[in-house]
Formats: sequence, C-alpha cells, structure tokens
Amino acid sequence: MTMAPVRILVVDDSVVIRRLLSTALGEVPGLEVVATAALGKIALARIAEYQPDIVILDVEMPEMDGIETLRRIRKDAPRLPVIMFSARTERGAVATIEALTCGASDYVTKPSGAGNAQAAMARVREDMVPKILALAGRRRAPAPAPRSATTTASPVAVVPSPAPQRSVTTAVLPITTTLPVAADARRSHTTRQPVARGSETAAIPVIVTEGPIRLHRPVPPRPIDIVAVGASTGGPNALAVVLGQLPADFPVPIVIVQHMLATFTRHFAERLAGQCRIKVVEASPGEAIAPGHAYIARGDHHLMVERRMGRTFLAMNQDKLENFCRPAVDVLFRSVAHGFGAGALAVVLTGMGHDGLRGCGAIRDAGGDVIVQDEATSVVWGMPGFVARAGLASQVIAIEQLGGELRRRIALGAARAVEAVP
Repeated sequence: MTMAPVRILVVDDSVVIRRLLSTALGEVPGLEVVATAALGKIALARIAEYQPDIVILDVEMPEMDGIETLRRIRKDAPRLPVIMFSARTERGAVATIEALTCGASDYVTKPSGAGNAQAAMARVREDMVPKILALAGRRRAPAPAPRSATTTASPVAVVPSPAPQRSVTTAVLPITTTLPVAADARRSHTTRQPVARGSETAAIPVIVTEGPIRLHRPVPPRPIDIVAVGASTGGPNALAVVLGQLPADFPVPIVIVQHMLATFTRHFAERLAGQCRIKVVEASPGEAIAPGHAYIARGDHHLMVERRMGRTFLAMNQDKLENFCRPAVDVLFRSVAHGFGAGALAVVLTGMGHDGLRGCGAIRDAGGDVIVQDEATSVVWGMPGFVARAGLASQVIAIEQLGGELRRRIALGAARAVEAVP
C-alpha cells in the first residue's frame, strides 16, 4: 500500500523563502507542500483548512511573529509537528531557543548570503527532509500491534514497556563497545539517516528486525558519581523538564550533549539556567565539574570529561564528526565510561538517529547503568529507541518521571555506600 505524501504548510513573510522551500521540498518524493502563508494569522486559518502533517514556521514575521504563532498552534494542535526556520544569527538563536522551549519540534537554519539558489535548495533538503520524515512519520504511524513477551536473548530480559510501543525497524546489537562496520551497512528506516563509509563515521551495522524492547537486568543500587545525558530532536523541552525537577543541591554533576549549533548553545544554557534551580552553563574547556551543576556541550565541539589528581575537568576538541554530529553523545559517553566506570549513569532522551548507542555500550561494559526516555513522551524515538531495543537500558521511563527517578537512584546509591562503610 502506497503511503499518502507528507502534507506541508510553509509559513514565511518572504516570498523568496516560500518559493525556495516549496520548490526544494516539492521535488522530494513523498512530500507535498499543500499551502503557504505569509503571516501567522493566515497560517492558523490554513492549518484548519488544509490539515497539514507538519508546519515549517519562520521565526521573525510582522504582526504575529513565529513565537506567538507557535503558541497559538500549540493551543489548537498540540501534537502538530512544527519546525522553526530561523536565521543563523544571535537574534535568530535567541528566538529559536524561545520557540523550542515553547513547544517547537525542531529547527533548521536558513541559507546565508545571496549564493546560488540551487545550492541553497540542496542544503535545505539535506537539513530539513530527514527531520520532516522523522516527525511526520511518528505523527502518522499506525496503532501499535501487540508485542510478544518472550525472547531467548541473553543477558537481557523482556519487560513490558510503561507505554504501548509500535514495532519499528532498528538495530539489535550485542552489549559491546567494539562494533564492526559491515561492508553492506544499510540505511535505517527508523531515522532515515545516511550511511557514511569508513571506520570513523560509518553507521552501526543494521540488522533489520521487528522486535520488542529488551531491558537490561537492573543493577543493584550503587553510588552514582556523574549523570551523562544525550538528546537531539525534542531535547530542549525534555531537558527543561528533567533539569527543572532537580534541587539546587543535587549531589552529582551532569554533563549534557544536545545536538545544536554553536550559535545556539550558549543561549540555550542561559535559558535553562533561568528555569532551573541547579546551575546550568555552557561547558568551558579546563573547567572543574561540581555537584549541582549541569554543563551543556558547546556547539561544533565534542565534550569529554577527564579525571586528574582526584578531580574531574571538562575537555573539548573539534575532531571528526561521529554519527554525523559534533558534539556527539558517543564521544561524551565513552569518556564518562572511562573516567567513572560503575559510577556513571547515562540518560538518553528524545532524538533522531542512533548517537549514544555505542556510548551506552561503553558505559555498560564499564559497569554503569542506562535509562532512556519512553516513546510516548519522545518527539522522535530514534536515539532512545535504538538503545532500548539493543538491550542496553535498564529502564524506559516517561520524561515527567525522569527527574524523580534520578533523585531516587542517587539517594539509594548514597545510602548503600553508607551501609557498606564498616
């Protein structure tokens, strides 16, 4: 059965941008721009009239700007995916962060300068099409089929998920950090991410299967020394929820990779700092990490932790992209596994792709634990879904419960450490 095309509404006050987006997206099989709008008020009427699957929304518009238009959309259509189309400027960054915290699903930056129109359209397609497909695919997914509660896999056990899960194509991998790259590695139908060749950036080999979540056996309570978090699409809202649930005296440091441009990460950290009781900052190289602090990876820089003389410091580099990302969750998680071993707790939140999968394997190998956000509360269940179906997560949990679960685990671990003292 042929799937109906994804119906797109383009909202931008520039006729040039509306034409560029309509042309660039209309040439992609499976996508259809059903309407455009120059103003927010017109966009609201077009949503009611055309019932699009996704909205591409300009940040800066006259009369009713993109933020106010987004708020109105969220009142009438809370689950309608909205991608903000923003300028790669300081002003655009501030507005985009505001939009993401107001419920935008993701963002794409506009082509800069007055360059070649064909090059601009190609860049728009490259950046935007995977996000459209992932977001619209989740919205249009059929109802989940019943899952089997039995498996012969070891050393993991199948545990019913907190929310119904639909069967998806994904990767099923052993719990290991040495993942060979198959010569015939294929595209993942779940994330629609391209596959790059070569050992540095090649995608994890995909075994196409329809299978259930496989939860890792829970580990006994143990002291937790650091929480490492990875997020992508939908992550800004998810991080605001989780970090907002933590007290100012949260007893361990938190290190975070959120896939985001360098222009945006400082504003994102500042926005979170104003919403949370813990201290949230953009990471700086050489900075010593401290309890009650959350450190956001700087855009276009890999973030790592290094332990020296009993203290832990942040480090950064601009080495090759991993999983098409910099910063990459895998880079951070590997360093956390190396530095903290069984004292590491990894958290994988909503996001496209499989970044974090290898890193979770490293944390597991080092004796640490892994939690992932559930599908029902994820904007895109790519990153957490890969980890859950690979058997690396001991818990799949709704975002609203995650902050409380972090507090509970850390308190239990601390109590166990006190009991162990002779």
